[in-house]
Amino acid sequence: MPFENLDKSKIKKLNLALLILFTAIALVLNIFFPFPGLIGFAFLPIPATLLIIAGRVRDGVICAVVGCLLLLFLNYLLVPAAILLIISIAFVFKEAIQKEKSLKWIMGSNFGILWGAVILYTLLVSAVDRVNFFSQSLSNYNSYIDQLGNDSSISGYYSSIFTDGAQFDAALQQTLGILKLVPYVVPGTLIVFFALAVLLNYWGCHTLFRKYGIELEALKLFRKWDLPWYYVWGIIAGLVPVLIPWGSSATGRVLDIIGYNLIIIFGVLYFVLGISVLWGIFDRFKVSFIWRIVFLVFMGFFLVFMVFLIPLLGLIDIWANFRKLKRA
Repeated sequence: MPFENLDKSKIKKLNLALLILFTAIALVLNIFFPFPGLIGFAFLPIPATLLIIAGRVRDGVICAVVGCLLLLFLNYLLVPAAILLIISIAFVFKEAIQKEKSLKWIMGSNFGILWGAVILYTLLVSAVDRVNFFSQSLSNYNSYIDQLGNDSSISGYYSSIFTDGAQFDAALQQTLGILKLVPYVVPGTLIVFFALAVLLNYWGCHTLFRKYGIELEALKLFRKWDLPWYYVWGIIAGLVPVLIPWGSSATGRVLDIIGYNLIIIFGVLYFVLGISVLWGIFDRFKVSFIWRIVFLVFMGFFLVFMVFLIPLLGLIDIWANFRKLKRA
């Protein structure tokens, strides 16, 4: 991955305004659209990264700063966190290319940078507003959920389903209880989101950099993705505290929260592995790409079942080895 192979002439011809626009579009996708937002979040640092690895550091910084100015309309405290995030990721790739760092080093560094940006933002909010960001956010969220119980539209919906008053109250309180659990699974959700963002960002950079003479370490073919057998302990460690009835003790509640977060992390991990297993089976039987998409769309109609069956497929493959992978 030496810099000597870098075709700087092509990068020098890149229009700075166009790259700023690309950064802004990625930012808009991230803010306003759920699934495309992940793609936008992953691709957000790429324009500035391309400029910085080519030696156009000033242009790279300008691209990051101007591209993030849209955040001023949302929350001005997000701006410094987003700018530092983009520039830090750009310099990680620059360092990786100069010193031929591994794929794991790049992705691990960028994963840490994402968490650093979150910590920076929470510190800025706490310092400027003079509040504890976490306790204040939790308090505001719980107040909002409590108000939902008195909302006439929600009460009307539940009353149309349950004619018995006791059933209505029990169902409503159960729903509110589940909603109040949401903030406690944010760590596991963020770990999954950041991991996917880092993966997509690396894939995007790897694909783009090749056009400019830079070869990053290639990702494994999706159909060959695999996990060591001992990762199953992550699922077990998540299920055990959730399935054990702890009562109403504080310790039991903490263990439940840890369990739910582990289930989210390793559940998504095995879900992705399950899709990889399916892809490998499709390859083995030479199923065309169109029919693969049709099959996946069809599975989408049974999403509730697939959420359990696909991770189970990934889990079973660790021992069954449906794809006939060569394992140590």
